[in-house]
Amino acid sequence: MKIKCLGLVLILLFSLDLSAQSLFEEAEKEEDQDKAFELNGYLRSALYLGKVPDRDLADIKSGYGEFSLKLKASKSSFGSAFAEVRFRRGYEFNDYLSEINLREAYVSAYVGPFDFRIGHQIVAWGRADGINPTDNITPKNMLARSPDEDDRREANFLLRTFFNAHPLRIELIWVPFFRSSVVPTNLIPFPWGITLDDPDYPDARLKNGAVAAKLNLELAAFDCSLSFFNGHSLFPGISVAPPDPSDPIGAMSIMLQSYRVNVFGADFSTTVAGSFGLRGEIGYRDPVEDYSISFHIPNPELQYVLGVDKEFPGNFSIIFQYIGKHVFDFVPLVDLFFLPAQAYELELKNRIISSQLYEDTHSLSCRLGWNLLHETLNLEIVGLANITTEEFLFRPKMAYDITDALTFTLGGELYSGPNDTLFDFIEDHLSSLFAELRISF
Repeated sequence: MKIKCLGLVLILLFSLDLSAQSLFEEAEKEEDQDKAFELNGYLRSALYLGKVPDRDLADIKSGYGEFSLKLKASKSSFGSAFAEVRFRRGYEFNDYLSEINLREAYVSAYVGPFDFRIGHQIVAWGRADGINPTDNITPKNMLARSPDEDDRREANFLLRTFFNAHPLRIELIWVPFFRSSVVPTNLIPFPWGITLDDPDYPDARLKNGAVAAKLNLELAAFDCSLSFFNGHSLFPGISVAPPDPSDPIGAMSIMLQSYRVNVFGADFSTTVAGSFGLRGEIGYRDPVEDYSISFHIPNPELQYVLGVDKEFPGNFSIIFQYIGKHVFDFVPLVDLFFLPAQAYELELKNRIISSQLYEDTHSLSCRLGWNLLHETLNLEIVGLANITTEEFLFRPKMAYDITDALTFTLGGELYSGPNDTLFDFIEDHLSSLFAELRISF
């Protein structure tokens, strides 16, 4: 009898052990599944207030609700995927909007020292803050209204390859389809008799694609890179459209037209004097076509940025930068009485868009940040001053974490510039105060 009881107890203990092991394995599988699949996002509401152009009246510039859903997936060490979709509904530029935006969607594969990434993705090149002469891969929308500056970036379909041989990293990119940045042409005034036509952008033929390469050196105390880009510029120029035979008046039509460009770039970042960050970036842009006979193609130019950054005790930080540009083969624009007014206006507007009003341009930028109240209150001030053109941008922002996932943001974006400058054209349209309430999950 004792032997039978002992055998029964051993059988029960063995069964319990198997059950516990099974439960443990199931829990382990669920944990692995949790790590391989992640779903998060946010919901936010934003309101922008400004003034009616050319009138001293208040105006609602924008108001919208937005839902973002982000998906991250991974398969061990072989690959991963990411996607983000945004749903927005509200009011923008005196019109109602309702849109679904697939912000990014790409798949990555890891094969030894190689990483391959293909799909709809955002690529940000350059180590400078905000203004990057080497950042020419994916477009931007400077008219986007969001407290988050990164929301101005937009994606494009491309193939991106990395070869990792630390401390060297080689990056190759192929962009088969052209996608333009948003140029504020509708906000720029043109004389009577000039109408805006549909843009002239390259089609999806293989020869119209863009290629880029970048060599990174990543050391413990020093990072740098050399880069090259060949493709159509993300910021097109303004060209004369073919005449419309059905138009009896013969009005002049203009259109946005892209042009191909080579960009040679370099950047670096390091630490000096123990705690000061030093960063620099330079880019030489050389149009492929003859810029001397085409309105929409700017001259070759060299743009450079040099900045320092420092974090101080008390969670205070500062980034200060000098931004310069030199235009080659520069010829001053003169309003001669015997030239057609339309030709002068077209040349002027192109120089404004490409920032080539002067042979040499000098600007300063500054970003101040301060975290308070146990890092629940973040204060930030961004300023940009173009000393040559006398254009200014001032962007203060305050973000307060009401709880871990609920944030209230309040700020403003103010543009100012003299007559016949870009900031003069856009200041009444884009200068505004904004408020946002966001919950993340």
